[in-house]
Amino acid sequence: MLELYLNQPGELVLREAKALPAIKKNEVKIKVVYGGICGSDLKVYKGLITYAAYPLRPGHEVVGTVIEAGQEVSHKVGTRVVVFPNTFCGQCEYCKRGKTNICESKQPIGVSSDGVFAQEVIIEAKYIVAVPDEIADERAVLIEPFAVTVHALRHANIQEGDSVAIIGGGTEGLFSVALANKVGAKITVIDVNPVKLEIAKRLGKNVQTLHPKDVGDQFFDVVVEAAGVPASIEQAMKIVKPGGAIVAIGITCDPVNYPALKITRSEVTIYGSIIYTLKDFADAIEYLKDPTFDLSPVLSKVIPLTDFHQAFEDALGGNFAKIALKF
Repeated sequence: MLELYLNQPGELVLREAKALPAIKKNEVKIKVVYGGICGSDLKVYKGLITYAAYPLRPGHEVVGTVIEAGQEVSHKVGTRVVVFPNTFCGQCEYCKRGKTNICESKQPIGVSSDGVFAQEVIIEAKYIVAVPDEIADERAVLIEPFAVTVHALRHANIQEGDSVAIIGGGTEGLFSVALANKVGAKITVIDVNPVKLEIAKRLGKNVQTLHPKDVGDQFFDVVVEAAGVPASIEQAMKIVKPGGAIVAIGITCDPVNYPALKITRSEVTIYGSIIYTLKDFADAIEYLKDPTFDLSPVLSKVIPLTDFHQAFEDALGGNFAKIALKF
């Protein structure tokens, strides 16, 4: 059995994994089929997440099949599943309010503990979600990252006819285009990368695309900030309409200028949004069960596991959307 292993930042290898232990009564063993490379995987690879616990096995966006199930597990052998890769305690005040995404004890697998980029993995059954038969594996591998967008856009309650600016044409920005298009919004995508802008045009009707310098005096009901750099966050606050909303998906640790007067006097609402809950997974699956809801432009490439160096190089290069590994 092969696994990817990150000995230290920049030192990613494909190796023979240690034999897996016997599963516990509340666990499953999964045969992984596809694994998507996420921006957080790239940050772990480059050593940009301070709490990453090296050495570790990376990865968290996977679809696979249950090949062994503990005696207390309801999922049967043969069930296709995706991993819900953020643990939660179920006991803190946030979990009790249904906000498991901000659990006080939340741990992201593939960052603070071993992830799931291996041909076979064992995981607690509470952290897997069954995939319906009508969703193919190459579509199912998008469930986890798409759930991030489902959770984020839920905050803004985008309606038909709303003007929506999406800053950043990465995976979450592109998913935001598709989801805003589904409800009939008027969409403008803002990015410096013309390749990402071309992909965005394939995800919606009459999608306007702009370089950040070309936005001019346009203003929007909702601004989705999915780039996570100070300049784009500041632009989001500049171009949102009075009474409008900003959904902050992008993450940065750098300081950002906050226009307090505009935010207060114009009654702008800013929604921070982080990952998802199990409800968001369920809703993402419902969207993906609709064959007319096309997310295929977001999956740029599927690359064999043995070519993992090329996969990570492509993902880091910025000229593709989602890159997936075939295990």
